[in-house]
Amino acid sequence: MIELFNVKKVFNAGSPSEYSAINGVDLRIDENKVTVLKGPSGSGKTTLLSIVGCMSRPSAGRVKLQEREITSLPERFLTDIRRKTFGFIFQQPNLIKGISVLENVMLPAYPLGEKRSLLKAKALKGLDELSLGHKAVSHVEWLSGGEAQRVAIVRALINDPQIIIADEPTAHLDTKLSYRFMEIVDQFKARGKTVIITSHDPLVYDSQIVDHVVNLRDGKLESPA
Repeated sequence: MIELFNVKKVFNAGSPSEYSAINGVDLRIDENKVTVLKGPSGSGKTTLLSIVGCMSRPSAGRVKLQEREITSLPERFLTDIRRKTFGFIFQQPNLIKGISVLENVMLPAYPLGEKRSLLKAKALKGLDELSLGHKAVSHVEWLSGGEAQRVAIVRALINDPQIIIADEPTAHLDTKLSYRFMEIVDQFKARGKTVIITSHDPLVYDSQIVDHVVNLRDGKLESPA
């Protein structure tokens, strides 16, 4: 599914503040599995996740997605891959204030040109599945933290991505909502999705639904992947 070969990521190269965040990582992430990138703050897990999700390019090394080399593709192709292949869930929901929950969910799908009535029906179905249908017309600033995170999950799924990427998704959730999130991840897996999560939360990486834990420290794998 996803393969990384000797991937490195350097920030501010050539300057006094040069910093190497990823240092020669080789990694294979299998499809229809739940993989957790685990490590302390500063270990490089979020940087690695951004490379896996085509949000940033490695400074060196190669990345393959479904047997296709994507490392040197032009940005317009990477944008298309991100839009059609990945769904992103971040620490903060990053919802747009001033518009409704429904509009926030539908927003990532607009560039694909799907008929609005079909898109709306899909968005409402997703909200109903996470017990948020009654919040569809609410402005997002009226939501609780847990509700906002669930809206972000529905938004991440609106284009039916094959790969779900979640960066520290339980960082701002209480224990009950964290368990609820992992139940949702289990549902993703049951649908045949591939899920990649960064976390230093034992509730996440010790979960029975996780297939593979990748340990990172100082930008390197601590154990063979």
